Amino acid sequence: MLGAAPEIGLDDARLSDIAAVVRAELVQEADAAFPTLSRIPCIGIVKFLDHFATLPPADRIALLDARVRLGALHFFPAPLIAKAHEELRTTDPALIRFQEAMRDRPFSYGLRYLDLRMARAALRDPESMAHMARTRAALDFQPRDDPPELLVGSTPLRDIQTIRAPQLRKLLNPMLARRLGGKPQKRPGGELIYEGTIGDIALRVSIIFSNLYAQMHYAVTWSVRERTLLAQRLSYEALWGAHTG
Repeated sequence: MLGAAPEIGLDDARLSDIAAVVRAELVQEADAAFPTLSRIPCIGIVKFLDHFATLPPADRIALLDARVRLGALHFFPAPLIAKAHEELRTTDPALIRFQEAMRDRPFSYGLRYLDLRMARAALRDPESMAHMARTRAALDFQPRDDPPELLVGSTPLRDIQTIRAPQLRKLLNPMLARRLGGKPQKRPGGELIYEGTIGDIALRVSIIFSNLYAQMHYAVTWSVRERTLLAQRLSYEALWGAHTG
């Protein structure tokens, strides 16, 4: 079941309905060999997919079940789900194994799991390369340096050119105008806010372009009619346990 929803004031029936929708989406994506996730340029997603591929069928099902329960909670405001979220995150065996795997050295080292800009900078810096060689000489495993082929093709890592914010905006503005009917509003810090609706649901999409680390962070929020609260900042990657960017 979904846990302690009544104790934190959640509508248990609504939570169950949302969990059913999340389950259908996650299972469909997994059964189709991750056609959406595998094309998302996010380090957390790359790690998830690499880890998931190593799991036996029973562990894959357990991890998907846990992500469904956790993902459903993300559709409610943080103050309402904090207790249930923390309890599930820290007690579910599948989530604990996943978190431990993400902290393990094979997922903590290697250019495959490093921000693209940082990886390219390291490859072009002799001092960084010398330090990397000394560190690797003491490892008892072979780090993965191959970037996901679906994302970059066969281009060598040091030669990959990242898209710039003005080019991204040219792609995002018409797409979000079609989806939401909203134009971007600039906020301090370089944040862009797109407000609009899908059906009768009012949505707000926040996008931040960064010169460091991830090129773009995004999240979606929406109003909860019964309360003066916003649902959590949600992204598709978050449903799978990865940060955006």
